[in-house]
Amino acid sequence: MPPIRVNVVSESGGFEAQGVHTAFVDMIEALKLRPEVEILVNSKEKADILHAHTFGPAYWTRRHQYRGRRVMTAHVIPDSFKGSLVGWRLWMPLAEFYLKFAYNSAEVVLAVAPHVKSDLERIGVSTRVEVLTNPVNGRRFHPDPALRAEGRRILGLSETDQVALGVGQVQPRKGVAEFIDTAALRPDVKFFWFGGRPFGSLTDSVKALDAKIHGAAPNVKFPGTVNLDAMPALYSAADLFFFPSWQENCALAINEAMACGIPMLLKDNVEYPALYGAENYLKASDPPSYAAEVGRFFGDAELRKDLKRASIAVADRFSVESYADYLVKLYQDLMAEMSRR
Repeated sequence: MPPIRVNVVSESGGFEAQGVHTAFVDMIEALKLRPEVEILVNSKEKADILHAHTFGPAYWTRRHQYRGRRVMTAHVIPDSFKGSLVGWRLWMPLAEFYLKFAYNSAEVVLAVAPHVKSDLERIGVSTRVEVLTNPVNGRRFHPDPALRAEGRRILGLSETDQVALGVGQVQPRKGVAEFIDTAALRPDVKFFWFGGRPFGSLTDSVKALDAKIHGAAPNVKFPGTVNLDAMPALYSAADLFFFPSWQENCALAINEAMACGIPMLLKDNVEYPALYGAENYLKASDPPSYAAEVGRFFGDAELRKDLKRASIAVADRFSVESYADYLVKLYQDLMAEMSRR
């Protein structure tokens, strides 16, 4: 049988340093290795399946060509806007309506986490919703002493420096202020936050956050965004991945850092246990408790070893190979359903 032609659509190309675009790239790379499918990217050519990661004009102008064969990955829920974009309280009802309308326009919606599926159902998404978590590319992200040495060289660190790393957009929702306040309480540890501000001046509370960054203690640095190819070394340079984000769906930064064998300190969010297992990461809820966990982590060699092993084991659940298996089967089932109509 000829391969199924899949047109993968995303308008994240102007925002490379964020999770939706990375998930889009990872999906394309994984499926291009599968002989059962032929992958087109943002194409106007005829294809069998349309798979969208975003729902802007590129999706709406193509969707009418794919009646009965539209798949959409749900990276965004209403809570994703809180603390991300300016004025979110005012336009949240409109955003919720648009998300419902967009997701209901597909035949299958792939929720990136169990709580995403629940939230989509809460806002009235009535189309078929399945859970498929974001994958992690083990060929790119894996434990490697050479990567650790390279990352430490890039950051100007010695092997004895204690390092906590955060990765994500510089916005309130990601817990950047809490990251800064925790660093002030742990001057013995070096803190790095990699990420940019793709929404620029539209970022929520941008002036207050800028002031917070400019007044940060000397042991916390914000180097900005870097190319995806540099991230394995930078993750590997860290002893601890510290991510106090208020809300996440299936954060690729967490998956990638875990795949590199980096232990986790996360905010005590209700979404995480279902994804990672509550016993596999450290958790806290405010700067004093984060700082206490940082101290406990660096003071306990056995804890560090246990959490490293836990991160590697959890990352195996997000393998890009299993992800590709799932998608190929979904596409085959959709085409079989169409042939029976």
